[in-house]
Amino acid sequence: MDWFLLALLAPLFFAVVNLIDDNLIHHVYRGPYFAVIISGLFGAIPLISLLFKELEPLSASLAVAGMTAGFLTAVYYYFYFKALEVEYPSVVIAMFSLTPATVPILAYFFLDERLSYMQLLGFMIVLLASLGLALTEVKKMKFTKALVPVLIAASIFDVVAILSKYTYDHTTFYNGYMLFSLGMGLGALFFMFILRYLKTENVLKDLKRNSFKIITLMVIAEAIAIAAEFTQNLAISRGPVSLVKVIEGIQPIYVLLIALIFYPVVPKYFREAKEGNLVKKFSLMAMIVFGLYLISTTV
Repeated sequence: MDWFLLALLAPLFFAVVNLIDDNLIHHVYRGPYFAVIISGLFGAIPLISLLFKELEPLSASLAVAGMTAGFLTAVYYYFYFKALEVEYPSVVIAMFSLTPATVPILAYFFLDERLSYMQLLGFMIVLLASLGLALTEVKKMKFTKALVPVLIAASIFDVVAILSKYTYDHTTFYNGYMLFSLGMGLGALFFMFILRYLKTENVLKDLKRNSFKIITLMVIAEAIAIAAEFTQNLAISRGPVSLVKVIEGIQPIYVLLIALIFYPVVPKYFREAKEGNLVKKFSLMAMIVFGLYLISTTV
């Protein structure tokens, strides 16, 4: 499959995960720490394949780069869940479109990627539309409380994208993805260590009270997340990292559309659809799509 189609498919998977995560963080996890641990452990599941296929030889520096990308992804999830605690999913995800504003700069210096003027124009359109979605009060220039954790998460993910691309450029996709999965597992262990020193009784009691349906929902969410991570990494391995990252800007549109479609059926689980400003949101998201169009036509 072409890298551009893979880059479009990954945010669709992530959109489904975002809506499930929104319910999990408010009704199940009760905090970002446990959420990250679950995500990290599920992200390490692909390591089971090492029982059947060995890694090819690689340098220590390359191994560190690949594992660091996975570990930082777990840290990114922490700030992602922090943002979901205070804001609607589509707004949180839309703000993550700020990531492409800095990825091209890093890619220029570290990966020698070059972008055309038309692609840069597309980046600027995506950036401005994303900032518009983040504004809660235009006159006061007041931004949502989720902006700070999103900016931190976006900066971390910039580094993840560069490290991932560097790893895939110097080894096989299987090698690189196994290193990434190992890093995710190490991230889960790191947050387990932190969680030991926090009060976790309420979290554990809440999880024990959850029905089989909720546990199933957690498994489904993490399974889709693995598929999304795999598709995203495959797209990065085949295409320019800066363009793959900007295409992810279509994700909030997926979130809104899914929420609007299923809200009449199960309104309890799609609070996103109850939030107003839909005209503003779709208008700014249309700008993001136009920016993506400018980028894709010059690839």
